[in-house]
Amino acid sequence: MPVKIRKNKDGSYKVSTPGGTKAKHTTKAKAKSQERLLNAIEHGYDPEEERRSGRYKGKRASKGSY
Repeated sequence: MPVKIRKNKDGSYKVSTPGGTKAKHTTKAKAKSQERLLNAIEHGYDPEEERRSGRYKGKRASKGSY
């Protein structure tokens, strides 16, 4: 899925794919970041996998550890 980043008349950016528009009126940095994310997802990256795998386990404070 090719991701297209287009500059709007007001200087903001729009991120779109053949499946539809993903972002309107965003910054160039955020558009590039979203392009990388969409390409990664297309190639098999699962953003929720890190949470399910327990990578962040122990980093959050539990209720009794104030």
